Amino acid sequence: MKPHLISTEILARQVYRYSPAYRFAAFALFSFLFLQVPAVVWFVYERQVDEQKRARAVQLASDAARIATARRALADTERKLKRIEDLTPLLRARLPISAVLGKIEQFAPHEVVVSRLTINSRNFQTVELEKSLFQIPREITIVIEGEQTSRDGCKSFGEKLLQSLPPGSKISEINLVEGVPFKTFRLSLSAPANGNYFGLGVTKIAAENSL
Repeated sequence: MKPHLISTEILARQVYRYSPAYRFAAFALFSFLFLQVPAVVWFVYERQVDEQKRARAVQLASDAARIATARRALADTERKLKRIEDLTPLLRARLPISAVLGKIEQFAPHEVVVSRLTINSRNFQTVELEKSLFQIPREITIVIEGEQTSRDGCKSFGEKLLQSLPPGSKISEINLVEGVPFKTFRLSLSAPANGNYFGLGVTKIAAENSL
């Protein structure tokens, strides 16, 4: 067969099939293309991550704008709450007088007659609020005076009342003056001004029907 009768394509295939140089070139080309796959995958992944970050940033900016708008609408309420928080030391150092009177009426036995009730505050501390100075009591004293017909009526009355006062309260004085036909007494109790007065029947504001 004459060589000029063989086509160029057939000669190229024959050379590729049997030539080591062509085979090595083909191997190097396919190896290079195969090594590009991880790079393409990484590029696609990074692009998706960037798109997610941009979408998240847009969402966060929208949420921040919405929160800022809502906060501006609640600015007045926020100022009022801040003022209440600043006044907390003053509000805590308040004795529920009506609750104390209720417990005295509840615990006073029939043989005890209350003629005088004095409630005072002492041991003051100075607190600065809104550029003003306030004197806040640390201790409340309750002095009950009256008459009793039995020997231990005043003492039993004081112990019952003490159980309703906050922890740290105490009976500081019990004076008895003999009389005919009654015995005059003076009962003095002390309690912390910022104590827990729930024992007197005071309920939390958040509770239902709490007046």
